[in-house]
Amino acid sequence: MINKHSALREFGKFRLDIDRKLLWLGAEPIALPLKAVDLLCVLVERQGQVVSKDEIWQEVWKDAFVEETNLTHNIYLLRKAFKDYGESDLIKTVPRRGYRFASEVHEVPNAEIILERHGLTQTTIEIHEDADAGQRTAGRRKLFERSISRTTTATLIVIAFSLLLGGGVLVWDRGSAQVTNPSIKSLAVLPLHSFLQNRNDEDLRMRITDSLITRLGSMKNVAVRPTNAVARFVGDDIDAVQIGSKLNVDAVLQGQVQQEGDRIRVTLQLIAVNGGKQLWSGQFDGQDDHILDLQDNISSTVASSLDRSEQKQLLASAPTAIPEAYEAYLKGRYFWAKRDEDSLRKAMGYFQEAAALDPKFSEAYSGIADAQLLLYDLNIEVTPNIVSQAKESLHHALLLKPDSSEALSTLGNVQMNYDWDWAGAEDSLRRATESSPNSASAWARYGMLLMKVAKFDESISAIERAVALDPLSLAANLDLGMAYFCKKDFASADNQFQKTLAISDQFGAAHWMLSRSLWQEGRKAESIDHMVRGLELDGNGELAGTLRDKARTSKPADVINTLLFQWRNNPEKTNPHNMAYLATYVGDSDNAIYWLQRSLDEHHPWTAWVKAAPEFESLQGDPRFKKILQQTNLAE
Repeated sequence: MINKHSALREFGKFRLDIDRKLLWLGAEPIALPLKAVDLLCVLVERQGQVVSKDEIWQEVWKDAFVEETNLTHNIYLLRKAFKDYGESDLIKTVPRRGYRFASEVHEVPNAEIILERHGLTQTTIEIHEDADAGQRTAGRRKLFERSISRTTTATLIVIAFSLLLGGGVLVWDRGSAQVTNPSIKSLAVLPLHSFLQNRNDEDLRMRITDSLITRLGSMKNVAVRPTNAVARFVGDDIDAVQIGSKLNVDAVLQGQVQQEGDRIRVTLQLIAVNGGKQLWSGQFDGQDDHILDLQDNISSTVASSLDRSEQKQLLASAPTAIPEAYEAYLKGRYFWAKRDEDSLRKAMGYFQEAAALDPKFSEAYSGIADAQLLLYDLNIEVTPNIVSQAKESLHHALLLKPDSSEALSTLGNVQMNYDWDWAGAEDSLRRATESSPNSASAWARYGMLLMKVAKFDESISAIERAVALDPLSLAANLDLGMAYFCKKDFASADNQFQKTLAISDQFGAAHWMLSRSLWQEGRKAESIDHMVRGLELDGNGELAGTLRDKARTSKPADVINTLLFQWRNNPEKTNPHNMAYLATYVGDSDNAIYWLQRSLDEHHPWTAWVKAAPEFESLQGDPRFKKILQQTNLAE
């Protein structure tokens, strides 16, 4: 047995950190289940001795009941890992007694300097005291350990251990890494995989993924693809580089999560899309109810590997210091992304819980407003009361953080679609893009505002930027087609809607918008086909079948009249804006005006399209239409 002056052990090609439960091959961390590393630590600490199965169970699994296969499986994983790296017979089986670690083990002094060569590059690891560490962890329950495994750069990189004053926890110093990959201007954080197949932990993995995207998304010099851009790849077996190409980024961050009890280990690799070279890798330890700390450690390290100046920005922008509030917020984000009524109401509850736990948590109030407004925009709860509640939440969020891009963007959306305060909306959305220039959502909403006030060329420019920031976004690609459609460039609109459907032909809104564009071009039979498909995808299969049958024997105008009749008698299936534009298809200007006025009276969010939609051009000479424009503050 060796003395325990240091936590580092060296044998063959490997180094083992006993305290931090990390196994290294040179500078590369080896991904292993936590229990496997615990088991290895027991064997290595008693190198040369036979350790009985009972002793292993007591030290690794303590008093928990486990099958013997748990032990043999972890022994197998360790032996396989060693064999994969050219080392065999490190762990010997002693029949009827237990296991023995056969390799010679050396203690590595803490103060040893480790030199790793990358061509002319050196990486130096040394011990020093970090006087600021205590201040950085104020308000946190625990500072989680993190490790950096490799830095590839043409300059000298200094990565230092620091010892928390009074705490004795080893961490990597956040402040010492230099610029390593300044050429990376765009990044995608891919959905984390589970270390064990078929493990039902999507909630945890997506919460960690979303937290990293949200935090890294505040970087100014690196555009990070939003969560909805990468969520489509959950469980996908596509190669990370291929996904990066689809998302049009310079690099991807991919990894996996291991969980045993409340302990979490996240293993990550930063990979260049051009060439597939690994630029950096690391392992991070934490707990499932303290993702805030885990996220801080990972985000700071990743930001430092991309751009040293971004690291300070991230450290200064922590959304809350209360882990429980952040956990509730992340759960709210998870359910908010699902977009159905039950999930949105769950999301609202979690956001409210986060705000109650930390009344100074601006993003929690923005989350409340976002959930409320989605209930409104999706025709689930179209009431003035829910909009008023959302505006109150946004007011609170902006009092806490006046430059919050999230709150400004959502406020601009309310001012645009409900208040019809076009000047106020433009100011809010412009400030949102300035505060977060890499936010695809902020640019898309700004483009939608410009579209609705008939500034079509400016709108196209803004939404093109949103598409560049999130190339696979169905919403942004659809918005770009809508800008061409409202400009009456129907050929470009058709092309863009087809591009949107190439991303997903199950997107009903794209079929609806393509139908509208085709109708304006006089391609009415094709228009009906896409209208029917849109109905099917929106869950109205019976009505779609009725219209398809009607189209076989009747003119397109008769199909539209049938649809108007069906919707008039079943109003929960549509909204007054749809009724208004479809009435223009059959030359019924009186009903078009009636439904527009109805839309205005109900304060329906789609009323804001009254000036931009080309279908209403035939109504421009009608005094009733001019009055509607005045009431929505859109008159010339």
